[in-house]
This record gives sequence, structure tokens and C-alpha cells, in this order.
Amino acid sequence: MSEIWRASHRLKGLGYFCAVAAALMLFFGVISPRIVSSSPTLQHSSELQEFYGIRGGLMYYTDLETHQETQDAVRYAMKQRFRIERRHIVP
Repeated sequence: MSEIWRASHRLKGLGYFCAVAAALMLFFGVISPRIVSSSPTLQHSSELQEFYGIRGGLMYYTDLETHQETQDAVRYAMKQRFRIERRHIVP
């Protein structure tokens, strides 16, 4: 009896795994592309990334030089912004 229970439990686990895998494939393969194609803002963002050759996944995981350059540029821009704001403060 316990062997039958173990086999049915394994099949139940396998079925759950297959259902989750199918749901993920459906979301990333069908639903996400349709959301991107129906949103003008996301289309524009995608076009800009293609135009400038930006590969977001690579930038964050493998292209450390680009990541460092971006971080330095943001830091510099923030420092410049705070310097401009300090000039306009009246004591």
C-alpha cells in the first residue's frame, strides 16, 4: 500500500512541476511579448535599447565595465545637481 502511495505522490509532484513549467513558459513566451507589443511606452523603450545596442541582461550580469561607467555617470550627475541646488538656497 505504501508503494502505491509513494508512486502517486511522485506523480502528483511531477504534475505540479510540469504545470509550473508550462505556466512560466506561457507567461514569458506569450503573455509578456503581448504586453510589450500593446504598450507604446514599452515599445519605445525597446526601440531605444535596440537603437543604442543596450543589452540589459548582459549589462547587469557580465559587463562590469559598462555597469561601472553607468554608476559613475549617475553619481557625477547627482553631485552636479546638488551643487546647483545649493547655489539657489537663500540663507
